[in-house]
Amino acid sequence: MHNFIFFRALFLAVATIFLLTADTMNLKTNARASQINNEMTAAIDETNPLLAVWAGPFGGIPPFDKVRITQFKTALETAMTENLAEIDKIAGNSAAPNFENTIAEMERAGSALKRVTTVYFIWSGTMSSPEMRVIEREMSGKLAAFNDQITQNSALFRRLEAVYNSPAKKKLTPEQQRLTWRYYTNFVRAGAQLGATEKKRLSEINQSLAGLYTNFSQHLLADETDLYLELKNESELAGLPDSIKDAAAQTAEAKNLKGAWVIANTRTSDDPFLT
Repeated sequence: MHNFIFFRALFLAVATIFLLTADTMNLKTNARASQINNEMTAAIDETNPLLAVWAGPFGGIPPFDKVRITQFKTALETAMTENLAEIDKIAGNSAAPNFENTIAEMERAGSALKRVTTVYFIWSGTMSSPEMRVIEREMSGKLAAFNDQITQNSALFRRLEAVYNSPAKKKLTPEQQRLTWRYYTNFVRAGAQLGATEKKRLSEINQSLAGLYTNFSQHLLADETDLYLELKNESELAGLPDSIKDAAAQTAEAKNLKGAWVIANTRTSDDPFLT
């Protein structure tokens, strides 16, 4: 993957120099460069396991063994773009809004993004690393802005509102009525009925809060990672069950602290040690 990106960057750099020195071939070269760029982008997307449909039993299994941290940003951005295109298609439907062409279509939209974010949030929540945290900080605001683009889509909300207020809603199943109510209520609570100025300000607040929440979570994680109690005398472990002692020894070994025991700054480590 890294080699591919390197050669792509090298090629584009050479192409740029060529364009600057070959004015007579500008139009043809630009068209060809654009074609090559699109082909390379498509190739990247096809080789990104996060964007692939899950294969295997139980309706498909996430490809955890094939995922690399460097693939998350591209996958998220690609999936968000795809989802917004789906939303625009629903919002721009010339047919009268009903449950099937509006609510049901929204339920079907965003399948790629659901797959990507499922792995993304599992990864960031359980396998966080310095590299992953950089991506989280960069993407938190983008994800918030993406959500606002959907909930603040006036054409889409008008269709949702029409289905919600339609007398035909009474003929829907209880599940369909509940889903319609949920979509409509969530959009209203997210600011769908606000004016353009208020929507813009709300989106700014949402993006700021997303960044603050991410920073707070990462600071909290850093405290749990960097702060710990090192014990060098086994007598200090008196009264603790062997399982806790073994865990403390393994934590010390992971931190390259030989002949020591470490009580991590986490509730699962602190509570057994203190009680």
